Amino acid sequence: MTLISLLIVLSIERVTPKNLYWRDSYYFNLFKQQIQHREWLDEDASFWLLLVLIVLPSILLSLLLGSLGWFLDFVIATLVLMVCIGCHDLRATYKCFLQAANRGDLEACSLYAQQMGHGQDADISLPSEARQTGSFGQKLVWLNYQHYAAPMIWFVVFGAPGVVFYVVARNMQNWLAQTQHPLQDSLDKLMAVIDWLPIRITALGFLLVGHFSRALPIWLGYLPDPSISARQLIAEVSRAAEETEDDDFDPTEEPRALVKLAKRNMTFLLVLVSVLTLSGTLA
Repeated sequence: MTLISLLIVLSIERVTPKNLYWRDSYYFNLFKQQIQHREWLDEDASFWLLLVLIVLPSILLSLLLGSLGWFLDFVIATLVLMVCIGCHDLRATYKCFLQAANRGDLEACSLYAQQMGHGQDADISLPSEARQTGSFGQKLVWLNYQHYAAPMIWFVVFGAPGVVFYVVARNMQNWLAQTQHPLQDSLDKLMAVIDWLPIRITALGFLLVGHFSRALPIWLGYLPDPSISARQLIAEVSRAAEETEDDDFDPTEEPRALVKLAKRNMTFLLVLVSVLTLSGTLA
């Protein structure tokens, strides 16, 4: 049933734009409003209260699913996955980025890249040697991991409650970072633990569907290292797994190549889930 849910959701998500009620940001904003109204996360709040708030939606969903039959479980889990996976706004902005690049409008490309969180280093009109570390293509790979690969892995391993837990934690991290909350550093450390295994599974997929011999040493070098950040690991492995060149005249070359790598990796993850399902490892 896990595989069927994934196939249904990814097929629909690819061809149909999501309205407001099918986006995780909508429901997290409602949750955030309740937290703000009750002042649960003021500056004196404890990390344990934050952890309870992150886990609470998953617990409630688990209790709901445990009281229903298998068919309703399947329907609700599929609907939850539909809400939690993907990001329509990011996909729309990326399309605008490509359209601006095709027009040769580098200033618009930089603005679209910044809208996707690339920051001040997104000025792609600068020559490659003047840009800061971390390319726009690597940023897109990271966003693909956060909105597709990681939710998919959490759903496969822990079901609908697992993907809800990951999405709430991810959105909570973004919120605390925006507000510079005192608990931001503690949540960053928690997210490093949450991402530790999924990021290595995703990076393994990159080297299997990309340049294996070049990416393998990097993946093996970071495999036992708990200090490496998830974003740095996936950026370096993806860059090694896909041959890209800094082209000052075509800002879409590197992003396009790494996005294609990420899409191939999603296909690999689906094939892996299929094999595990056929072998009886997954239900």
